[in-house]
Amino acid sequence: MFSEWFLLLSLGFGLGFMHALDADHVMAVSSLANQKPSMMRTLHFSLHWALGHGSILMICGILLLALGITIPSKLQHLAEISVGLLLIGLGVLCFWQFRREKITLTQHRHGNMTHIHWQTEHHTHNKKHDQNDPLFNKHQPVMVGMVHGLAGSAPVIALIPAVASGQILIGIFYLLFFSIGMMLSMLFFGVGFSWIQTYLQQHAQQVFMWNRYLIAGASVVVGSVWLWQTV
Repeated sequence: MFSEWFLLLSLGFGLGFMHALDADHVMAVSSLANQKPSMMRTLHFSLHWALGHGSILMICGILLLALGITIPSKLQHLAEISVGLLLIGLGVLCFWQFRREKITLTQHRHGNMTHIHWQTEHHTHNKKHDQNDPLFNKHQPVMVGMVHGLAGSAPVIALIPAVASGQILIGIFYLLFFSIGMMLSMLFFGVGFSWIQTYLQQHAQQVFMWNRYLIAGASVVVGSVWLWQTV
């Protein structure tokens, strides 16, 4: 009995760990963290995204196991469309943030040599201003995670009847370990992403600026492709 539980929960944990690294998930968290890069913000977004995603899966799973209620396919399709729109919106928000920071591509000429680099007009923000900033809203990554959870719930929920074999408790613990694996995976990603961003910011400022624009643009492209495939 113990070995059976161990295998099932390990399966849930492993699948959740891999599921978190889906392209749309990674792109969404990267875009959220790209607005104002820092280790704490990235971990905050990673954790709250995972909480939003996991909570929706738990709710869908409990509804199925306890009441036999499944999420309507039309609602899941609408959530999939929302994922594409969210990715596009997050990319646009990044570009808007760059404009607020007054990040511009500047050309300088020294004698016969001309070079181009990114230039930022630095200005200080007090804590109160940052807390009122909509980009600092702690509910934003939770809502993004919930949309992802609803959009991707079908394949996860489909495994529950086979895993649980009629036992509600096993199904709930399976989803719980799936969500824990997903959370740890996204936190690991957040640490790695933040470390790279911090390193570039300190040692290669121009590459860091280009990288921020690349992430914003990639979010718009991935969202557009996702939307095109979904619709």
